[in-house]
Amino acid sequence: MIRLLLRGVLALLTVGLIACSSPAPLQDAPTTVRVSWPRDPESLNPVVLPNAFAVQINNLLYQSLLVVDGPRRRYVPWLATALPETRRAGPITYLTYTIRPEATWDNGQPITGHDVLFSLRVLFCPGVPNERISSGLSFVRNLEIDPADARRFTFVCAGFAPEYGITSGDFPILPEYLLDPQHALRPVPLAELTADSLTSASKTACAAFAAQFNLAEKWRDPQQVRGSGPYELVSWQSGQRLVLRRKSKWWADKMAAASPMLAARPSRLEFHIIPDPTTALLALRRGDVDVYPNMPAADFERLRTSSDAARFHLYTPASYRMVALEMNTRQPMLRESATRQALLHLLDVPQLMRATQYGLGQLSVGLVSPRERWAYHDSLPLRSYNPQKAKALLRAAGWQFTGTRWQRHASAQGSQPLALQLHYRAGDRTFETAALLFQQAAKELKIPVSLRPTEASLLSEVRRNGQYDMVFRSFYGNPFSYDLRPILHTASIGLTGGNTSGFGTPSSDRLLEQLAAAEDSTQKKRLLHRLQLMLYEQAPLGVLFYEPNRLAVARRFADVRPAGPEPGYNLASFALKASAN
Repeated sequence: MIRLLLRGVLALLTVGLIACSSPAPLQDAPTTVRVSWPRDPESLNPVVLPNAFAVQINNLLYQSLLVVDGPRRRYVPWLATALPETRRAGPITYLTYTIRPEATWDNGQPITGHDVLFSLRVLFCPGVPNERISSGLSFVRNLEIDPADARRFTFVCAGFAPEYGITSGDFPILPEYLLDPQHALRPVPLAELTADSLTSASKTACAAFAAQFNLAEKWRDPQQVRGSGPYELVSWQSGQRLVLRRKSKWWADKMAAASPMLAARPSRLEFHIIPDPTTALLALRRGDVDVYPNMPAADFERLRTSSDAARFHLYTPASYRMVALEMNTRQPMLRESATRQALLHLLDVPQLMRATQYGLGQLSVGLVSPRERWAYHDSLPLRSYNPQKAKALLRAAGWQFTGTRWQRHASAQGSQPLALQLHYRAGDRTFETAALLFQQAAKELKIPVSLRPTEASLLSEVRRNGQYDMVFRSFYGNPFSYDLRPILHTASIGLTGGNTSGFGTPSSDRLLEQLAAAEDSTQKKRLLHRLQLMLYEQAPLGVLFYEPNRLAVARRFADVRPAGPEPGYNLASFALKASAN
């Protein structure tokens, strides 16, 4: 399962190697790989996936039918034997898969279409926080299992879009025997769930299942957090360390010539929570950790030019991670697009990139990478740092400058001053620098901005609850789909949805739906240009730049397979060089 936090941002997978050794023989000796993380995954629930760290762990515990091979820039079979067979009949599309004959659960039972059907029931079950995944599967209407071969099954889909062939294979296949031993969901027809037309009996069954599935303690229990992947949970100490162990008997071990995506070499994986970058770099240099991804630029440059550099592979693959300023469009002060545009003109993005990225990264007008020239709207100018234009836009939005502050008349509340709170993740140097630069620029225009550095898990809650004005954050994109409904559609607004800015109109919803269903690149390009223009004008968020994934790996490891999608490397493929001590 290569699920990313956000479906729908396409960028070019370009791997830049700063330092790399020539290929060396590998040895199969069991080993431990230790990774530095700045924060906890928050939850190991494979349906929720609150951040990129949860995604990385779940990709080691669970599997989907297909998986992204990052270095080769393509989807490849994982649990499935091949990409789906596609057949169209009028308004219906049929996608047929077959699961590998070797694939089994930890209890020895074969993985079949019935497990796929159970997983879909979970992903559409009301009461389960599944909106982010289910929105991407909204085209699914039913699943038909071959009566002669339970490993063969067919998705019945409404309409057609090229992405159906990958989206249908990109969700976690879950073990019913662990997650629903009482078979509460079995009587619920999938067609009822996808049509949102549940009978009273089905509603009762779904409520009973959701109550158990949502128990937080379930997703910390090593006996429950088990999928078809090669690793199992050993322990998780919040804020300290999470440990995985390779299964002694994993189904793919039976395969004589396994795909590289079925490699699982390390015997133990340790994820050490080290929030402070300086401490994390020191741990890497001391040998306390072996892998340091997403390293701050200053630390990466310091390591690259130090005498320690020879001890590490240093990579800078172009990532799908965007630094952005998101605005809460539900806040009265930020409801007008002109106000939001004005605030984006107070960001000196080139200066911010020089200060935080050391010449790497790429400016963008929005949620499409400039590297994707066919889709990127290059007619839109990059927003400039322009306080005078910001003033003009504020006046256009009805704000008046009194000499000491900006204010406007609000009929119910009287005079409304323009004063903002800016949240960002505490300890992140890029966000801290951006926040200080923005605060200073706003101060010169007499706009008070209170900075709110916030611990990561609390910040997620603040955003979900809409308790913020503005927030610096990262977006993590998917390089294979432009379905942006999970972060921009009004149906995704709410405690479990991904549209935390609250933005959306009937016309923007229609555009997002048309884009998700577009059948050819010409139509998709036209819709993408319309979407980029709409977001540029409405400004619910401003993408500042794409940043690279600065990755350091101890040189004794090989077969790192650096790539663009998060986490930017394939931890399960790591192997010791034969010459390593």
